[in-house]
Amino acid sequence: MGRCIICKSKLNNPLMTFHNMPAAAQNMPDATQLENDAGMSLPLHECKGCGLIQFDIEPVYYYRDVIRATRVSEKFRKLRKAQYLHFIELCHLEGKKVIEVGCGSGEFLEILREFSVDAYGIEHNENLVQKAYALGLNVEQGFVEDENSIIGEGPFDAFISFNFLEHQPNPVGMLRGIYENLTEDGVGLITVPSFEYFQEHGSYYEFIRDHIAYYTEDTLKRLLDICGFKVLEMKRFNDDTIEAIVRKRKCLSLVDYSGQANIMNCKIKQLLASFSEDDIVYVWGASHQAFTLLSTLDSLKKVDKIVDSADFKWNKYSPVSHIEIVSPNILEKVTPKCIIIMAPGYSDEIFKTIVAKNCQVSKIYSVVGEEIIELK
Repeated sequence: MGRCIICKSKLNNPLMTFHNMPAAAQNMPDATQLENDAGMSLPLHECKGCGLIQFDIEPVYYYRDVIRATRVSEKFRKLRKAQYLHFIELCHLEGKKVIEVGCGSGEFLEILREFSVDAYGIEHNENLVQKAYALGLNVEQGFVEDENSIIGEGPFDAFISFNFLEHQPNPVGMLRGIYENLTEDGVGLITVPSFEYFQEHGSYYEFIRDHIAYYTEDTLKRLLDICGFKVLEMKRFNDDTIEAIVRKRKCLSLVDYSGQANIMNCKIKQLLASFSEDDIVYVWGASHQAFTLLSTLDSLKKVDKIVDSADFKWNKYSPVSHIEIVSPNILEKVTPKCIIIMAPGYSDEIFKTIVAKNCQVSKIYSVVGEEIIELK
């Protein structure tokens, strides 16, 4: 312990410590166990790295299990149904596969199957899974530990998770595991208790060891972002809960850099081939752009020197291509046939400097983007 459960930053002194707190909210002691039951201290921290409010403690042993009240009130059933309806309509989930991660005995999954989706669940606790089976629900026994976790019926088009994330000592692992079990455009509906609500109402009695993390909208967004999810909506649900609807962030589609390198390679080689073996050719600009361009060329026989205005680079050599870097004053002694400017953004300034130092230079080119532009 001693590290943030999201960003792994070191946790400093606690904001406060709750004393004589229950060691767990479940599995209450019976009459024979009262003598050994005692309160414990819970140190509450704010991570200076990501801002997450959290207890620096080991989780309860049953943190993988979802334990809820056995009865869902009529009011809450209506709230959940409205929540489902909005999620399904917003994300176009009609006929799609939706899994509840941490479904308990299926209290909310039973409501979900009233909608036009293919409803699944995963639950760690075997007894709860058996209760879900008894309701005719499609539930798998298991737990999403990390990105290597595989859910049998996946991939899924969507997932839901109700007030489960705050129990997790490794929320990043769980969310990345969920991510890997979703389709390319997979979406999700997540709820967690709102720490802002606790602050607004001074609800000290909401703190319990079972809940390791206390999320604000900002810290929940941060967690979802680093786990590969884009937040589509975030709002309060039933006042005391944060609700987030998310979508898997698409992987970056790279430009064909290799193809562009080949094209530029051919253009520079063609330009160099237009000069004879006796012609002197310089490159202007000991920049990272020039170093990359020169190091990836197949042939450098006609590049004699690299000219640069920075004196600390003089008498050094370009990495990989090993071309000597010299002062612009060389133009007062030598007249090259051609100078190729490889310093995007400074082409006009460098061109004027070249002409001022030696107007006899026959050819001046500039590499700009994908093009080699003839300036003289």
